[in-house]
Amino acid sequence: MSKKGKYEVLKFTCIPVETDADGKYQLKVDPAGNAKLHVWRIGKHTKGKYQGPGQLLMTENNLTAVILASEPLAFKDRHSETPMQRFLTTRVDDDVLQQGLAQLLANRR
Repeated sequence: MSKKGKYEVLKFTCIPVETDADGKYQLKVDPAGNAKLHVWRIGKHTKGKYQGPGQLLMTENNLTAVILASEPLAFKDRHSETPMQRFLTTRVDDDVLQQGLAQLLANRR
């Protein structure tokens, strides 16, 4: 592929979220209280801009997830991860972000 068709690719480690009774985003957890980490990447047609951890994204299946970490992904390796649909301008509260980061740290051990 020519350089003209290439784009910056980032991959994001995320946890799906859901809204509580107050309309605030909370981590989606199983009955044991654990959240499952997922990875998505920027696609060619991804809308919006990445602003940092705590930002929400929407997947191509309309699932909302909070971004915990990002890292570069080689353009040639982009098909190893699922593309996302769009970045949202919404962020989770700091306590929810801290819960997600703790889950990320626990899974990396």
